[in-house]
Amino acid sequence: MSDSETQGAWGESIPIQDSVVMGDVNLNITINPTEDNNETISTMSDELGISIMMGKEDSIPEGPQFPSDILAVRADKKGPKTVAILLMIGAILIAIQAYGDWGLNSAQDLSDSEVEEVLITLNSQSEVELSVDEYQSFHDAARDSGGYLIRAIGLGLAAIMILIGAPLLFKLNPLGAKLSIAGATIGFIGGVVGSYQLNQAAIETLHGPLSLTYEIMMYLCGVCMAVCIALAVMPLFNVAARMALYGEDKIVLVQEEE
Repeated sequence: MSDSETQGAWGESIPIQDSVVMGDVNLNITINPTEDNNETISTMSDELGISIMMGKEDSIPEGPQFPSDILAVRADKKGPKTVAILLMIGAILIAIQAYGDWGLNSAQDLSDSEVEEVLITLNSQSEVELSVDEYQSFHDAARDSGGYLIRAIGLGLAAIMILIGAPLLFKLNPLGAKLSIAGATIGFIGGVVGSYQLNQAAIETLHGPLSLTYEIMMYLCGVCMAVCIALAVMPLFNVAARMALYGEDKIVLVQEEE
């Protein structure tokens, strides 16, 4: 067994000790770096019998390298187009309802055949049957309250604005989303107010579950228009959709430092 010293990379002495036992060579090397704050770790090889003390920076291999933009937000053009298609479908349904309300508001007296068709559904939901004269009284009260007219105007304006805004949104024009939001908001207000007036007329002239039907219609109208508002708002609040509408160079993401 022999001892020797050699000069290290930092100019310090490095003791080296070797020994031969039964034909096996054991070599022990100890490196003592003098740099401050340099934590050391130890690795051991049983096969070669080598003990090495090395710096932590040299002992840990570098991890896999990922592209710097792997988590970057990219423009989403499919999302706004899907929303635009849904809004166009909703606008068509809203227009049909608005046309029906306008027709009911314009009709002073309903024909007996029209009333009987309506009563088939209403009477099937109640134990007490409603007569033609009673429903005609409800129709007159509903017209006088302005419920048909308010709902027809509100839903009609909503349908027109959404039908204009949805194609613009499909072309990734942010004005389309704003028009759709405005139209859906007008439809929400007009639909709920008009349905409320109709519900009040139903409470005064109808009885039992029949009045409850128009109350449910009031809530249903409000929920449907609220869904339209939520759909129209989504492209303006989603970052990827905003990048598609306004351009990637106009959207700035700010990350707060911890």
